[in-house]
Amino acid sequence: MHLHTPETKKQDGYSGRDKEEKWAKFYSGIADYVGDGTDPLRAVCAVAITDYLSIKNYQKVLDNNKLPRCIKFVLPNVEMRITPVAKNSPINIHCLFSPDIVDELPHRFFANLKFEVNNTSYDATDIGLIRLGRDTYSNQHLSDNAALIKGIEQFVVHYETLKAIFKNDPKLKEKTIIVVANKTNDGVSGLRSHDDPSQLEATRRAIYQMAQMIFSSNPKDTEYFLGRGKDKPEKVKEIYGSLKPCIHGCDAHSNDKIFAPSEDRFCWIKADPTFEGLRQIIYEPAERVSISPLMPESKSDYCVIDRVEITGNNNFSPEPIYFNEGLNCIIGGKSTGKSLLLHNMAAALDSKQVQERDEISATNVKPVPELKVFWRDGVCSDNEAVQRKIVYIPQSYLNRLVDNEQETTEIDTIIQDIILQDKTCSAIYNSFQQDIACTRQDMAKLVVDIVRTFDDIIQAQDAYKNSGDIEAISAEVAKLTEQIEKLSGDSADISRYEIVREQINILEHKADILAKERKIIKEITPVVGIGDYGLSVLDDVFREAVDNVKKAADSVWSIQRENIDRRAVEIMRGILNGIEEFSAIIMELASSVSASKQLQELSAKLQEEKQKLTQSLELYEKIKALKADYEKQKGLLSRTFEEFSRIYDEYVQHINSNVAGKNPGGNLEFRVNKVFRMEKFSQKILSILNQKTLKKFKEFDLNNIHESDLTPVNLYLLIEAILAGSLQVKSGNKKEAALREILDDWYNISYVVKTDNDSINDMSKGKKAIVLLRLLISLAESRFPILIDQPEDDLDNRSIFDELIQFIKTRKADRQIIIVTHNANIVLGADAEQVIVANQNGVNTENERCHFEYKCGAIEDNTKRPNSRAILDRKSIKEHICEILEGGKQAFELRKHKYNFAD
Repeated sequence: MHLHTPETKKQDGYSGRDKEEKWAKFYSGIADYVGDGTDPLRAVCAVAITDYLSIKNYQKVLDNNKLPRCIKFVLPNVEMRITPVAKNSPINIHCLFSPDIVDELPHRFFANLKFEVNNTSYDATDIGLIRLGRDTYSNQHLSDNAALIKGIEQFVVHYETLKAIFKNDPKLKEKTIIVVANKTNDGVSGLRSHDDPSQLEATRRAIYQMAQMIFSSNPKDTEYFLGRGKDKPEKVKEIYGSLKPCIHGCDAHSNDKIFAPSEDRFCWIKADPTFEGLRQIIYEPAERVSISPLMPESKSDYCVIDRVEITGNNNFSPEPIYFNEGLNCIIGGKSTGKSLLLHNMAAALDSKQVQERDEISATNVKPVPELKVFWRDGVCSDNEAVQRKIVYIPQSYLNRLVDNEQETTEIDTIIQDIILQDKTCSAIYNSFQQDIACTRQDMAKLVVDIVRTFDDIIQAQDAYKNSGDIEAISAEVAKLTEQIEKLSGDSADISRYEIVREQINILEHKADILAKERKIIKEITPVVGIGDYGLSVLDDVFREAVDNVKKAADSVWSIQRENIDRRAVEIMRGILNGIEEFSAIIMELASSVSASKQLQELSAKLQEEKQKLTQSLELYEKIKALKADYEKQKGLLSRTFEEFSRIYDEYVQHINSNVAGKNPGGNLEFRVNKVFRMEKFSQKILSILNQKTLKKFKEFDLNNIHESDLTPVNLYLLIEAILAGSLQVKSGNKKEAALREILDDWYNISYVVKTDNDSINDMSKGKKAIVLLRLLISLAESRFPILIDQPEDDLDNRSIFDELIQFIKTRKADRQIIIVTHNANIVLGADAEQVIVANQNGVNTENERCHFEYKCGAIEDNTKRPNSRAILDRKSIKEHICEILEGGKQAFELRKHKYNFAD
């Protein structure tokens, strides 16, 4: 923005034997610097050719047409001196003019720029300056060129004169940008420092107020004039009329300075390389210009959507639709293809997310399968091997979320995802999930075990009843024994006979057990368990060793199993020998015992009763052991259910302590709470248990269960009542399933977000929607694009002005944002870098060729073809904004008044 050329009117330090060589070296120096134009640090795209009270060198540069092709815009910068005087010289001020009015500058500007000395007035035309030079040195024979230079040296105008020119010619002011230097020696700051009162304070303020930009690369100046320094924005506006962008140039007067500002303080301007583009930094001084060695706000290629192509569909133009890496606004009338474009872009990139959110928002958009999205690194959306993230927010999605009254809503999921961006919180959450899953498994196993134990008790009790009780059988055994003794003549033989028969029974029982155990031994296969130690280099050697151990174990076990079986055969032989010996004794005693038929019957009956007694005793002990297990299982089941609450409490405590003081979503405060799903739990009880039996349960109210009711003691009684049947399950249900469903995880995590001490649950719909939007955009630490369809439909006007616009302006610095909108304030207030105008062919809205067409350009893009039949081409982007969007013209005015500039 500040480049002098050879033949500049002051301090021409360019080398060369003559003018032609100086200019040749000037152009070659520029060409050497920019190279082929591919290096973003050297590819200068706009140049202001600067000279003192002259545009001749600017015109020469245009006529020569020797600048590299990457320089797309050249404009004149007229430098001059104004009074009052700074520290060492008059104040240095510049006028950047639109190339559109260059031919009019001699009579509209230079002729009206007056300087008086000795009651004689001189203007800034060449004739006036030459006359001033000759009169100053009282030498009318000076050459025109020498006199012109002398005149320029002496020509110093009062700032009021310059101000009056633009006041009297407002159209000229529209085509002019006034930039004042801020150096101490020749800048306005030389009148006084920012904090030193002076009698020239009013003058200094007036000059600053007249200027629209500041020539300074000093970071402190940049911060101050943006309201980030000693004075806040409103104070700067009050003093200087507006916030001011600081721009910078190399101020080259010699070959070595061309495009080489000191300390590599390059001036980066985000705009179309046009005069209207340059003017945009007046309205967006913080966002549109930066002075730094490297390009600001540069995003990674894999995080930026470059273009959309729709080929093979005659309804759409095949020309690519390009996107800026900053804020892109898609505008157009109703049914012009705005949402159609955005929705199909999102679907091409993340069809699952689009489907899920369309279900919530009830969005129904016609698919365009031919649409392809290309990332800036060349990857296409049809490449299934490369999946990249986006955030897609369809139309009405935010309102649908706000209206969702489910127990756990998408809002909770969104807040949870924000919190879990923190690695520590994510690890805590994963551990929490594992603990809950393990407890659920433990609970399911305990339910199976306790139901099985209860069934075993019932079966054992039934068997016990069928076998008779121990006291009754014992009495019957005593009675039969007494009868046999009375009937027996030889009580000794009878007694011996009974003893021998009892021994035979014992040996036969032992033989049965031995046969079963032999079978078990034969089926046993040894298992060698050696864990997986994650070996790498030694893995093969280790596994070979394990196989050898297994083979050795099989061999050893085979030998041992044969030894065991041989021993079993020996034991069985001993048992059979014993049975044979006892049987012989029975045969000997049979003659004396068989004398009485009644005695035989009594003896048989006695043996039967003794067997029943043995069986009843075994069942009694079994029932006793089962009941002991049952009591333990009820207690364990009750305490395990209580474990759910403990796990949730621990998770809440850890998360809240970890997010305290952190701010993952801007000025938002996060907190998590444990919530007992009381209503759902009560509903489950009522759906499973027979309501007629609920009244019989007096321990607590099963129709209205509170968390405090679920103590281990109460759960113990509830489990007992269900298993015992006093609380009956409904027909078609089973006790095991009923217990498994009742003794489940009945807690939720409630995620709470606050802003300005206002909880999201207590916010208005509009404010809640903007908080949700901020949360969605804050999701994940990635920098991938955000696609939003008409967010203003979910917000009130205050939320749009006060929060949405500023939030978008902040986030577009690190995320590409693509918005469909019909609100002009979003486009202009958030300073869209790219505007895409959509149009559907119609009677009064004709397209060039296709049913749907799109025109792309920046806000400042004035490109148009007035005679075109296509509506998109006939008008500029600014005109489309004014005609299509709600409050378009007013939004442009608001944008100007925001910075106190009048057009």
